Amino acid sequence: MIRKGLLFSALLGMTTLTQAQVNIHIDTQNPGVRVSPNLYGIFYEDINHAADGGLYAELVRNRSFEDNDKTVEAWKTYQGATMTLVNSAKKQLNRAQKNYLEVNFTGKGTSGISNEGFWGINTVKGRTYKLSFWAKGKLNGNLKVYLGCNCGKKMFAVANINEKITNKWKKYTAEFTATTNHEKARLWITSEGKGTVDFDVVSLFPPTFNNRENGLRPDLASMLKALHPKFFRFPGGCFVEGQQSPDNAFRWERTIGPIEQRPGHWNVNWGYRTTDGIGFDEYLQMAEDLGAKPLYVVNVGIWHGGFTPVDSIQPWIDEALNALEYANGDVTTKYGALRAKNGHPEPYHIEYIEIGNENNQEDPTQQSDQYYKRYQLFRDAILAKYPKMHIIGNVVAWGNDNPKWNSDEQVELLDEHYYRNPAWFANNFHKYDSYERGKHDIYVGEYAVTQGFGVNGSLDAALGEAVYMMGIENNSDVVKMASYAPIFANLNDLRWRPDMIQFNAKSAFGTPSYYVQKMMADHIGTSVLHVTQDNPYQTDLEAKLVSPEKSKLGFATWATQASYQLVSVNDKPVDQKYTALKGDWHHEDNIISQKGNGESCLNIGDMLVSNHSTIKLRARKDSGAEGFMLVFNYIDENNYSWVNFGGWGNTQHGIEQVVNGAKMQIATKTGKVETGKWYDITFEQDGDKLKAWLNDELIFDTKLQQNTTPGIFSTATLDELQGDVIVKIANTSEENTTCQIDLDGYQVKQGEVIRLSSAKGIHENSIDTPTLVVPMSETVSPHHDKLQLTIPAFSLNIVRLKR
Repeated sequence: MIRKGLLFSALLGMTTLTQAQVNIHIDTQNPGVRVSPNLYGIFYEDINHAADGGLYAELVRNRSFEDNDKTVEAWKTYQGATMTLVNSAKKQLNRAQKNYLEVNFTGKGTSGISNEGFWGINTVKGRTYKLSFWAKGKLNGNLKVYLGCNCGKKMFAVANINEKITNKWKKYTAEFTATTNHEKARLWITSEGKGTVDFDVVSLFPPTFNNRENGLRPDLASMLKALHPKFFRFPGGCFVEGQQSPDNAFRWERTIGPIEQRPGHWNVNWGYRTTDGIGFDEYLQMAEDLGAKPLYVVNVGIWHGGFTPVDSIQPWIDEALNALEYANGDVTTKYGALRAKNGHPEPYHIEYIEIGNENNQEDPTQQSDQYYKRYQLFRDAILAKYPKMHIIGNVVAWGNDNPKWNSDEQVELLDEHYYRNPAWFANNFHKYDSYERGKHDIYVGEYAVTQGFGVNGSLDAALGEAVYMMGIENNSDVVKMASYAPIFANLNDLRWRPDMIQFNAKSAFGTPSYYVQKMMADHIGTSVLHVTQDNPYQTDLEAKLVSPEKSKLGFATWATQASYQLVSVNDKPVDQKYTALKGDWHHEDNIISQKGNGESCLNIGDMLVSNHSTIKLRARKDSGAEGFMLVFNYIDENNYSWVNFGGWGNTQHGIEQVVNGAKMQIATKTGKVETGKWYDITFEQDGDKLKAWLNDELIFDTKLQQNTTPGIFSTATLDELQGDVIVKIANTSEENTTCQIDLDGYQVKQGEVIRLSSAKGIHENSIDTPTLVVPMSETVSPHHDKLQLTIPAFSLNIVRLKR
């Protein structure tokens, strides 16, 4: 938290106060619904190297040589040494570890191997590192291990292995302390002796969060701790289900015990192998260390691309029950005793369990098969043994703004997922006001602005989420839990954007969305207070067009080869020059063809076109996975729109906007295009209104959308423990205003404003500018039961008023 100073004063001076005062009246005499005590938690999934190379503190990449069966990824030899990847069942360390590394040391000077870590190993002066590895073989000499530069000549932390290598597998350990800072170090294992040594499970740890063995990276775990999460949902997400095979699902029993007994598995959903170093125990320990209730998501026998028939899922039910016994059973039970053996005699106390992840889709081919029957079988088996367990069910997870539970089966909580643009979240401030009470409650298990968020995650995105969260708080009699998703991203391997905590080997930063999550959780209150907002400021959305008055036209493909011919603009023939921004484009006889199969290939014309135009063209898919796209409203590579025919694997047509580098969907419709066939396309634009025809069939009649919904939004709660009134005010507009807060006779003596704001809504944090958008605070002086307050543009303001 940054106290108000010159920075804050300068911020207020950047724009002029032009809006009429907003009056906020709070009924402090009649507290309303109770705020759910478990409202804000966190959802963790191993995505973007969130575990290995992220929260899991292990510094060695490919430590067990299982990442690739053909090459030794992340390792290299030094000074003539050679290495061979070996797969020999008779000589393996154990059944869990399939591969090991055979290294031949030359004996001519120093030779050996090194590991690059996860895009570099960060050494910190004075920090002690713990190394362990398993080895066997014959070596005429000893091993030296150290952290050093890429060339191996400079050593930052050194230790000697004085024990001789024997012909049987044995675990060796060492500790060394760094003497300098270096964020791109490597781990080196060398010897001046000659011989052959087999290595497996080479592991290096820095100090960990709470000093746990096999633990977490402290800075990242501390950022989670700072959120004060009430619950911790794990292990996913799609990570629960796996892809292609049930072997790629999360199988909890394979993730416990010593790390050398964990086989790891391919995280096929997100494109890399995981060691399962953060396993079932580590997840539960993490929840305990964070002070959060564990929420376990179980596999219902469905993975991406397949499923176990519903009449054969008893083994999956047994797996879930065994996991619960491991977590909750006393030491007299089979799995409770195993937990105690693994170092945690006391139960972990799982109280919440979710049956499946996104497995109740309207399309049965999309990770869904007889979900309600699966749910019923799991629910009944779990409640029979754990009658107080809170059970969470799945509803449609995408393409539906109001998913329903279409079954007579009893369910306590439903897990809703929303990935939209900032305007959607602001427009859903009142989403749950009229939600039916008494049947079941809601857990918003995954939500985030994923369209129009900028590069890392903008303030505009965070403010949209804040308004939505304010609406959730108002309705926490029905919305009992909520968690942003996803949390983590290693900047070297982004598979999903945005993510609220981003990092490299050395540093980390929170996005504005991270700080919104923290502010909302820190200042939640116990009862909702009714708010009446007079003179609410709301921008006239019709007055501001999304589309520019003049822009360029072009063509695009996605993993496809296609050809185009621009026929006319406003019924006049067109002859323009094109600039190929990405792709293999050719121009011949007035036909533009893209010959490559790369993603997001763009070719833009040089002519400016009005946003009141009729465009006619011909297009043909020549080969590849998808169809063809007309680009319009092109300003630059980060701001344009397109009509996509045969997108999403040639299953849908769609219109998308790209705003500040991030796409958001405007409209979609089921459809495909044939290879080798010319199609006639007519596209009409009247400001933000759009129409598109494909061979005389009207495909779209829609309009572009604002990325944000400007306005002033306010809510209030009472913190009965502290005697504080907590007022939340979000200004998503580009103009400052003032407000008067009237507390209806509730006398207050002092107050504080915690504010997240910046000069522009598109501002965001980065690894180089991690504190551009962070909360600041200032004290305020109420007058009895009233407070006059400045509300900056692009701001979330949380006002705590003490009685």
